[in-house]
Amino acid sequence: MASAASLMIALPRAATVVVAGLVLASCVEGNTFLARESPALTDDRDLLGDLVPVLGGDRAARVEGRVALLEDALRPTFQAFLHSLRGLLDSGAVRYLLHRLFVDRHGWFVRGLDGNGDAWNSSSVALVFKQHAGEDVHSVFEEHSQAGGFNLRDVAILAATLESFVHQESMERLEAAYRLAHAPKDGRVTEGQAVLAIESYMITYVLGSNMTEMSEKEVLTSRAAISDAYPNWEETRKWVHQVRDEVLGASKGSDRTSFAASMRVVEEIADRYGRWQDRECHDIKDSLVKLEHAQSGRVLLAKFYASALGGNWQFSESRDYLRQLGALDDSDPRRPSVMIPNYVNSPSNCVASSKFYSVCCINECEAILGHLERHLSSPSASPARLIELVSALPSATTLAPRALPEPLPRRLEEIAAQHGGEVPLHGRLFAQWLHHAYPRECPFPHLSGTSKPTTPEQWSRETGQEIVADAETMRWHIAEAGAAKVNTSKVVMDNELPWSVEEELFVTRPAAPEPDMTGQVASVGRGIMMIALACSMSLTLMRMATEASEVAQKYSI
Repeated sequence: MASAASLMIALPRAATVVVAGLVLASCVEGNTFLARESPALTDDRDLLGDLVPVLGGDRAARVEGRVALLEDALRPTFQAFLHSLRGLLDSGAVRYLLHRLFVDRHGWFVRGLDGNGDAWNSSSVALVFKQHAGEDVHSVFEEHSQAGGFNLRDVAILAATLESFVHQESMERLEAAYRLAHAPKDGRVTEGQAVLAIESYMITYVLGSNMTEMSEKEVLTSRAAISDAYPNWEETRKWVHQVRDEVLGASKGSDRTSFAASMRVVEEIADRYGRWQDRECHDIKDSLVKLEHAQSGRVLLAKFYASALGGNWQFSESRDYLRQLGALDDSDPRRPSVMIPNYVNSPSNCVASSKFYSVCCINECEAILGHLERHLSSPSASPARLIELVSALPSATTLAPRALPEPLPRRLEEIAAQHGGEVPLHGRLFAQWLHHAYPRECPFPHLSGTSKPTTPEQWSRETGQEIVADAETMRWHIAEAGAAKVNTSKVVMDNELPWSVEEELFVTRPAAPEPDMTGQVASVGRGIMMIALACSMSLTLMRMATEASEVAQKYSI
């Protein structure tokens, strides 16, 4: 009996010790419980799902089919942007990112995305869709913007949605071209009719005309005048035929002439035209570089006008219009000059447009910045790392590797000193530094609001002035430069280009939402009470176990 009683007491005692040990461990580790991090926030929003009711099933399917491709294109730059703890970009950052995407892929300057001299956060990216896609689509995007921002997939959906509306416009314009070519959309179409429709489409595209509102007579008038309005038309026409042959391949009959076949051709033209047309931009740049003053990325205004009087008709913008474009450097009033990359990338060199975008010169500095983003995968970097990368990075007019001249390293250190030791990649000061490092490729970044690039037509309409300086005015500037005895054969730029210390960040970190501490405090309080209760129970169990052990020893035989 005694042995059985001892055994019965020993078993509960052993179990009690195990339980007590576990509970005590919890008591000892109580500080870990109190200090543990809250669960990571998750983003379970479905932007595409919210768009289906307003876009319709077919368009939503088209958008979804483009998302993965656009995510891949956006990812390097997205990862290099400042983002919140949840990996979200705010509206201004998304606007800047989408602008860069469409310029890089197509040469498209989408209306509403381009900063146009203003700060990138001056308007919501959702407003672009209010202008182009209507209130319903705008409301969906605005709701997601207000909810905290956009993740990578969201940005790709924004881009694909805009592309879907461009596709719809192209379809409507091609339908008008088929109608005016007397080619039925759903019927037999000859090779000649199909070619005529695509050429008419391209003529109105280059001229920026709205074909859906044009008559057959107006199209014929445009066709007759295209060579005068656009001297490179014949070369463009040959390129269009080449693209058509590439898209349609060995297709015959209706497979070449149907509306669907021509639609594939038109979409390919829209995708590729910006980069093809960019050759003209390089020709303009090359002509300016030949006139360049002291490897500064600038052409003295007197020399700019002398070239115009000598036959380079495109170099004839008035001084006021050049200033409006942000292309005029008059920091030294004795020798005003034209900044080559600012001039090349100005709206005066845009040649084609739709209601959504204009086709303009592709900013060569985007490729330079994109290279840095891919290598850094970070929104900022140390001066030493940037010097290492830039020293090894050539451009169209800069050889590499090279030793960066003073004062470039010093300027980079100055920027880093303003930002805790690292240089933000997406800010005005680093853009200005890139202009100094690549003066022929990277535009000088003006402070927002100090320049307002506009098209020649808009400038004339708003000011009542001619965009072109007359011959007398050009000769006056040339004479003034001569009277001032400006020496164009020597370096007179005080060893560096103009520099201003004002910073503006193009991409900012969205403010994280304030945590609701009420629930956390209550949870911590409950946790403390549970731990105290568990510790008390543990001590009671241990005392009971000790007393039971003493009884067993007293009555054992």
